[in-house]
Amino acid sequence: MYYYCERTAADIFSEPLNSITNLAFILISYLIFKKYKNYDYGLIFSGLIFCIGIGSFLLHTIPSKITALVDVMFILFFIIFFLYLLYREVLKLTIMYALFLSLASPIFYYYLGSSLKENILLVGDSSFYIVILLHLNLIYFYLLVKKENFNNYILFAGIIFLISIFFRIIDKVYCDINLYGTHFLWHILNSLVLFYLVKFIISNLSFHPKNTNQVL
Repeated sequence: MYYYCERTAADIFSEPLNSITNLAFILISYLIFKKYKNYDYGLIFSGLIFCIGIGSFLLHTIPSKITALVDVMFILFFIIFFLYLLYREVLKLTIMYALFLSLASPIFYYYLGSSLKENILLVGDSSFYIVILLHLNLIYFYLLVKKENFNNYILFAGIIFLISIFFRIIDKVYCDINLYGTHFLWHILNSLVLFYLVKFIISNLSFHPKNTNQVL
């Protein structure tokens, strides 16, 4: 499965940059573990990001429908968990509403992303991530209007995510002049996106660290 510019053969190491840059997710997972292990949900976020790195590594070394599914599923788990905490704890919705919206959002991403993919061929599968970016921006502007006190980590995540989507889109567009592609930059930038999203959640919720010396 030749999803990305860097892959030119079926062997396991045909995507060296796309494979090794998944270490960025592992590094961010470790940083979150060290920084937030004593906070509520810190360990869960750390574990989810670690799994995202492993899933993506498998896809770029052994591309198949199975590894592609594993890659997508870990990303979905992170999205649903993040959105649930956002709706429940930050926006103060009921448990049922928060659960419903967090589970329904990926379905919305899929159908709107599919429509976007059909109408703008250039974006390809990145269409789904464009929808997620739009959702992230809507959340930010809603918080800007409705909440007096919240940090801008979600804004930082959105800006970096926009840049990372750009590199994902052009990966194959300029493959003839850049044989390594640009997808590896998607990994590096997205690891930062996840880091800032975790900082946003933990900084905005009423979490109390078990170790009072812990700082955000």
